[in-house]
Amino acid sequence: MDKKIVAEKIRTLLEGRIARLLGCDVGDLHSMKLGALAHFLFLLIGDSEVMPGFNTAMAALRDLVGVELMWSVDKPEAAVTPKEIIN
Repeated sequence: MDKKIVAEKIRTLLEGRIARLLGCDVGDLHSMKLGALAHFLFLLIGDSEVMPGFNTAMAALRDLVGVELMWSVDKPEAAVTPKEIIN
């Protein structure tokens, strides 16, 4: 299992859930570490029964991707392509 691939798949899932809850596009979200995304999602819906307990969720995330990927991998910035201006 490639931990980087797992981390990116989890990131995509968390960003999608947060964007849906906030009513925005994923691209509108500020760049956050994977662990911060998990914390933030729990803050938003942690009192409902759709999520596991906080400690269980964070321990599972840490065990899957490791502490380094959990707290140091930022969302890759989209490459800015200069727009062509035609006069």
